[in-house]
Amino acid sequence: MDLYIASNRQLPIRYYVNEAIWIRRGCISPPQVTLPFFVEVEIKSSDNLPIITQYIQEYQRQYKFTELQILIKDKLIFTKMQDMLTEQPKRNHMISIHPLIK
Repeated sequence: MDLYIASNRQLPIRYYVNEAIWIRRGCISPPQVTLPFFVEVEIKSSDNLPIITQYIQEYQRQYKFTELQILIKDKLIFTKMQDMLTEQPKRNHMISIHPLIK
């Protein structure tokens, strides 16, 4: 997996076939995940990271409060996601982004 997104609420699964992005239910929780629900994300190109950002924003619009924990394997994706998601912090939506420890 390229990254994990964990939350205090159930996360939707999505398949973006044309962009080669798969967001599916997590099977084995990495030790770093501290929230009850998580999805595994596989992404073929870091150029498609805005789709992941849109997925997160769409999810946040559904609830008044969310807590997200994002664990990322690749350093390049980690840096890009950190830049994209910390640009517009939202008051009632907490996001923590961490490198995935193997």
